[in-house]
Amino acid sequence: MLAAWMSERYFRTFRPGSEGPAPFDAMLRQRERQIGVSVAALWEPPGLSPAAEAMQTLLSSDVSASAYGEEGAAYVVWAPPGAELPDGEPALSQLRLLLARGFAGLAPGERREVRVPVSLQLAKVDKQGAYVSVAGGMSPLWTQLSEGVSGAFHLDSRSLLRLPEQEAEQAILISRVRDRAQLLEVGEVSTVPLHDYWLLSRLPGTEPAGVTLVAAPPRFSPLDGALTRRLFRRAVARAASQAAGREVDLSVLLVITAIGHIEEELVTAALRGMRPQAYSSLGLIALIGDGHVRQVLQPRSLPW
Repeated sequence: MLAAWMSERYFRTFRPGSEGPAPFDAMLRQRERQIGVSVAALWEPPGLSPAAEAMQTLLSSDVSASAYGEEGAAYVVWAPPGAELPDGEPALSQLRLLLARGFAGLAPGERREVRVPVSLQLAKVDKQGAYVSVAGGMSPLWTQLSEGVSGAFHLDSRSLLRLPEQEAEQAILISRVRDRAQLLEVGEVSTVPLHDYWLLSRLPGTEPAGVTLVAAPPRFSPLDGALTRRLFRRAVARAASQAAGREVDLSVLLVITAIGHIEEELVTAALRGMRPQAYSSLGLIALIGDGHVRQVLQPRSLPW
């Protein structure tokens, strides 16, 4: 993803290098130029849970067997923050099937949202007013939810981890909650069946073939500013150390985060709060999340 983004941005062709990357985590090549890349995940611990590893293996086997997707292609599942991958049946097979079907027809570099069924709880707490208090993923929509309802309600939407990008899809979620609210009397609680929106993407290239699952621990919150700043500073220090260990034409820090939408990222703000001396040896800092690449630090000069 970084190589494709740099190729488009700088009007040159960048490819993963075949030589040993040490002390960097990866190398990119642009003709004879070498770009050293340090990679850091902004969550702790950085690895996948056993359930996430199992899901990644199962989905990769689906692609390699041409059951879903295109054999030899590379896909990414961007699990929303707070997601806990199922490790038992039938939940595991149900999620596996939904995600695997989403790979069908994806073109290189394309993104797609997949609907995952979830259940929300709606309670009417008062017949007076016109207000919906919301906990969980639909909290950004509380004002729209409150429009036109009769009474006071509480919506528990903690099972919905990521809202859809399209306003039309958000309008469907809002209308279904409002419709259910009209049926409730004070003291009643009702289940509202809706969908969570997981993101899939196909990598521009073919490596690594199969499926890569990007999933932080369920307790991780990308909106925790203190945690983001601490992990980002650690990543910058590590990248600066790697850049000092090998002469390259450009050193890049690539940070990966689990986030619902790229607009919510806090890495750019974290950089503004750092001393410039801490990242002076780095030519470029980029962020990957939600299937997007975003520039965090612009190069002061380019070697091409």
